[in-house]
Amino acid sequence: MKSLGKDMSWELPARSMTRAAEAERLEQPTEALECWRYSPVDEIEWERYQKTCSATNDDLWARGAQILSTFGEVDATVRVDGGRLVVGGTEVPGLTVSQAEAVGEFLREEDESLLTLGSLLAPGRVEIKVEAPLRRLGIITAGTGDDAGLWSWLRLSVAPDVELEVIHVDLLTGSVMHLPILEIIGHERSSVVYRHQLEHDQKALSLGYVRFRLGPEASLELDAASAHQGYTRVRTDGILEGTRAQAVIRVGYVVGAHERVDYRTFITHDAPSTTSNLLYKGVVNGDGTSIYTGMITITPLGRGSEAFQTNRNVLLSEDALAWSVPNLDIQISDVKCSHASTVGPIDEEELFYLASKGFPAEEARRTLARAFFADMGDTFAVEQQRLRAAVDEKWEAGA
Repeated sequence: MKSLGKDMSWELPARSMTRAAEAERLEQPTEALECWRYSPVDEIEWERYQKTCSATNDDLWARGAQILSTFGEVDATVRVDGGRLVVGGTEVPGLTVSQAEAVGEFLREEDESLLTLGSLLAPGRVEIKVEAPLRRLGIITAGTGDDAGLWSWLRLSVAPDVELEVIHVDLLTGSVMHLPILEIIGHERSSVVYRHQLEHDQKALSLGYVRFRLGPEASLELDAASAHQGYTRVRTDGILEGTRAQAVIRVGYVVGAHERVDYRTFITHDAPSTTSNLLYKGVVNGDGTSIYTGMITITPLGRGSEAFQTNRNVLLSEDALAWSVPNLDIQISDVKCSHASTVGPIDEEELFYLASKGFPAEEARRTLARAFFADMGDTFAVEQQRLRAAVDEKWEAGA
């Protein structure tokens, strides 16, 4: 196995030789590893991405602002360009935004090499601390370039008893490889809704990590919509470490020709009476591919916990492909857990019903594909609109 550090000769931040030594020893990820199974990671030309990202132009920022506006007004907007903080938002009581030196906290020996590399190469860690309730916080992250490498690290910390909604618009254009890290820390009794909107060029490559920790009675709702992508991978690691902590994750995706989405979830219940509910749903067309593998672990400390994990895919063409492998690791009794997975074409009975109502066959299939996200909840309404629009766009393009 090749050394990732040697193959990726990007310039490390001039902060310590220890970082250089750490990067040098990293092992390249491979599909032989369980957490990368089914992925095209062995096809990635790591040495290609040696250039530096260009400055994001006004048109791309405007595009991000337009997507952000569909969710309503925000109290402040944070902008991050190429991993660097450029706008920290207006002066809002209880909100602190800064850029700190990325020093590798939370890294563990068992962490994946790309997570370690991303923390080593990030130009800094953007710190967002919220200590008073906000109606809504906007974040726009952007990266653009030609065969460019991009690393970013964003950490959100929410104080006890604070309620917060975050709208995060993630933009990538050009042949960029992005290694993003997002960390969310919810302290006791905090309530966070984090809505992540991904808009990536087909030429872009994003291999991202989301990590969260929830204290006692803290709650996190993590909603994401991926409407356009090249190869986008998101690994989510969550720890419910406080009694009665709750996590809800809802992800919708539309995959067209030459596109791949890849979701990996590792949720650990490490305290009594914790709850997690994961729902991943996608429409796959053309020769697109979706991948989902998940593991829910309930440790001996998790008595009384409830955990649910669901992945559903509808395939619109013979060449479309979906891998779906949910798993459970239950280490104690007195818990309630389930997982479900479906992969298949549009239901023939539903098509027959619409045909009986006068729908032409093609229009019936399209209508059912657009309706596939309808059961993801009223609070997922804006995301549903974006996903339905993506279905229409890719349908018309024959993808």
